[in-house]
Amino acid sequence: MSKYKLILPSIVGIVALSLVGCQSADGDQKSKESESEGSAAVTIVDGRGKDVVLEDGYAKNFVLFPNEGTEVFSITQSTEPFLGMRKSDQDSNIAGGVVAKYYPELLEVNSNIVDAEGDMPNVEEVLTMAPDVVYQWKSREASIKPLEDVGIDVVALNWGTYEDDIERYTLYGEALGMQDRVETVFAHHDKTKQAVLKVTENLTEEEQQNHVFVSHMNENQINVWGTELPHTAVHKVENVAYTKGNITDTGADINAETLLEWNPDMIVIGEWASDITPDFFYNHPVLKNLTAVKEKRVYKSPTASLLDNPGISWYFYASLANPDKFKDFDMRKQVRDDYKLLYNVDVTEEDIDKILNVEENKNSKYFEMFMQ
Repeated sequence: MSKYKLILPSIVGIVALSLVGCQSADGDQKSKESESEGSAAVTIVDGRGKDVVLEDGYAKNFVLFPNEGTEVFSITQSTEPFLGMRKSDQDSNIAGGVVAKYYPELLEVNSNIVDAEGDMPNVEEVLTMAPDVVYQWKSREASIKPLEDVGIDVVALNWGTYEDDIERYTLYGEALGMQDRVETVFAHHDKTKQAVLKVTENLTEEEQQNHVFVSHMNENQINVWGTELPHTAVHKVENVAYTKGNITDTGADINAETLLEWNPDMIVIGEWASDITPDFFYNHPVLKNLTAVKEKRVYKSPTASLLDNPGISWYFYASLANPDKFKDFDMRKQVRDDYKLLYNVDVTEEDIDKILNVEENKNSKYFEMFMQ
């Protein structure tokens, strides 16, 4: 018997009925295969604290609703388990990047997983995929319920703090039965973190940088992220936060006057903000009066995923904030090591330039340490 329940109304219900009929045979075959392999049910405690029971054992495939495709790929190192993912993830986070250069098939994964408005799940389409598990944000409860109502196993994920990041990555591995791979990645992260900590934990208050992370801008409104979010400095990890953040919440909308009052020593722009560059600040009639702008200490963050390669972000912030204390750190080697271990990619020098946004950062102070 299929694990998917038949409760979709009207025409969707009819379609689902035919699907369930097909899946029943597939499910029976799958069950026989599981029994022959000795697979036992696996229980995952997800981000809600809910027991998610995978009756057929570890998931062999999944549908991913969060825009975190490279995170999961850094665990699987294969696109085969990807049954579905968001088009916005493919277009905004993967297309044109180094991972897509070597694994273009990520852009071919079925993206028809949300409705026409791009909000609620396309339950009918997800049913046809028959995923072993679906990953979705805990905060999207309204998007979880329709999937669980038809018997699809959903692992809910949290976002917002470093602890959430670690939990999310761990849950990916637990559902896929790839905990050893997750531990390998965490060990790689820790090696980088400890190297940075040896320097930053001894910084004096005078040596710390007043830092602002800019996510988006709309005329006079500037969206800045707080010190608890993944892109904002070498934060959140055992007091590695050497920057003095002006906000501790997840983010805030401020105006140019407020930013002038904060007058940061260093500004970092989210790599997704395609219309904002360091040169934008350097040529701005008002913001050019900021200390960070006058000293040309405005940078575009690396095109590195938040969790799968934080070492790049840690080196980036630490080295640019205190270049004299990180003379022996090799950012380009860090990129090579990360991409090899995480994605099994041997990056070229041109790839590294792209990851570090060298073209956009080349006019900023100290950035030559990251260049060829």
